[in-house]
Amino acid sequence: MGNNLEEIGISVNITEESDCRKVLNIEVPAEVFIGEKERILKKMIKNVVLPGFRKGKAPVDMVKSQFAQEIHDEAMKTVLPMAYGHALDSNKIQPIGEPVFSDVKAEKDQPLYFTVELETAPRIELKEYKGLASKPEKVKVKDEELESVLNNLQQREVSYETVDRKAENNDMVTIDYVSVGSDGEPETGKEVKDYPVQLGEGQLFPEFEEAIIGKNAGETGKAEIDYPDDFKPERLAGLKVTYQFTVKEVKEKILPEIDDQFAAKIDEKFDTVDALKNDIRGRLLEEKEREAQRKVEEEVIDKIIEKNPFDVPGSMIERFRKELEKEDERRRAMSGIPPEEDEKKKKEIEEFFGKLARRNIKRYFLMGHIGALEKIEIAKEDMDKEIERLADEGGRPLDEVKKVIPEGSENYNNLHSRLRERKIFEVLLEKN
Repeated sequence: MGNNLEEIGISVNITEESDCRKVLNIEVPAEVFIGEKERILKKMIKNVVLPGFRKGKAPVDMVKSQFAQEIHDEAMKTVLPMAYGHALDSNKIQPIGEPVFSDVKAEKDQPLYFTVELETAPRIELKEYKGLASKPEKVKVKDEELESVLNNLQQREVSYETVDRKAENNDMVTIDYVSVGSDGEPETGKEVKDYPVQLGEGQLFPEFEEAIIGKNAGETGKAEIDYPDDFKPERLAGLKVTYQFTVKEVKEKILPEIDDQFAAKIDEKFDTVDALKNDIRGRLLEEKEREAQRKVEEEVIDKIIEKNPFDVPGSMIERFRKELEKEDERRRAMSGIPPEEDEKKKKEIEEFFGKLARRNIKRYFLMGHIGALEKIEIAKEDMDKEIERLADEGGRPLDEVKKVIPEGSENYNNLHSRLRERKIFEVLLEKN
């Protein structure tokens, strides 16, 4: 088959069903397909063995007749992708995803016809994309937000002290327990020893915690639990089980005072609790400012999309939508939330993820297009500076960070993408 595909005479008729969906009707001259079959036949004759003939000596007509379908199929495997590739190259089409071939017709001594349906990247013509950004919202740290962080740090430094009194809410108790059989006797082999329980944290059923509260170390009690029908493990689902328990130890929860000593224990760089509070307030403010900045960035993307409508490939939307649904299912499972059963709500969730997928795919193409328009590139020096910044910010040795982000790695490429996006947003957020 000749190398000059234009001279071969392959014709391509393109129908654009949308900005991102094309249908190619391709015609390959009969002599091209016939010639390819002849080439395959000649190659086959050299190796085929038919009864009564030595290898390579079988009559051409006999081989052609007996292996007609195989020759036809092999020619298709060569001619179809060759003609498809020519159609793409000659029309400067860059497909996304897998093409769909259909309506293949190859009648005797007639041109070969086939249809290809494919999707392409969107055509984006930006008329307005600068000077659309609003100012970031002014943010401040509320006292209750600071107190929340301090309380969390306080909980991290909690200690427990054994006390000689009745168990109360928030105490840490240690119990032995066993299920009781229908005969009222403890079930052998089902004993649990030295089981720690933080009362008030929902580790046990409320009925069990209520039975423990008010007991001193050494005292016993019983708790009756009605397991719900959907309880896991399923062997307990729907059962009513009585447990017999013994409180072995009661410990009181001791919260440290939030003072200078507490601050130094959190980090030795803090001489006073005020220094700790200032650090927390500063970090909270930075995060709020970053969030306000992210909000402005995404708002400007939405404005650009609104002012410059364009389509995106449906197959990409569908793949992304399914990924979002799977992630949602994983989050539900980890949180113990059963799958949504209500058909109306399922439909609403599907539509929501579809809209989110469409918007984020538009964002992807838009950022790439603007980056190309503005000729935004990330040099190696930019990457080196960013890696140094990450090392300084994290208080880690530069060589150690470089090992985590080696050049050419996925981490390196992701960092490169983030830097490029940051530079694109610098352009988008400029004021005219």
